[in-house]
Amino acid sequence: MKNKTQQLLTYIIQNHKNVPITSLMKLSYIVDLVSMKKRNNKISDFDYKRYKYGPFDDKIYRHLTVLRVKDFITEDVAYTWGEDDYIIYKVNNKKEFSFDKLNTEEKEIINEVIEAFKGYGAKSLTKFTYKTKPMKKLGAKVGNNKGLNQKLDLSLA
Repeated sequence: MKNKTQQLLTYIIQNHKNVPITSLMKLSYIVDLVSMKKRNNKISDFDYKRYKYGPFDDKIYRHLTVLRVKDFITEDVAYTWGEDDYIIYKVNNKKEFSFDKLNTEEKEIINEVIEAFKGYGAKSLTKFTYKTKPMKKLGAKVGNNKGLNQKLDLSLA
């Protein structure tokens, strides 16, 4: 059985087509910001830090590995740039999904964020996250290192 964060990630992957890890992380961050504002509580178990490409928590790798090993999601190489593969995540449509750890209010928040950012790619999502209060408080801007690796205060949402 998937935990709540894994259900959040699967839900985003299912509803935001061809999502790379950068977009997945930024959408999770935005979901948690909206959830903090509306309910004073995050949905995920992520502890976001300011990373060079915006909010990040390396726990996402562990969650994605579990989802992949349990065959809930697949990784596809969209294209290769130099030596790097650009990976996108997709749900395994042959699997039955349960989102039982996400309540109705949480699903509404996730749907609201997915709808608001439909069509946004990784670069646009990253730019948006730099405009959020937790990132601004650190003085973080695209291209600078202010507040690098510092924990983001989502209570500012």
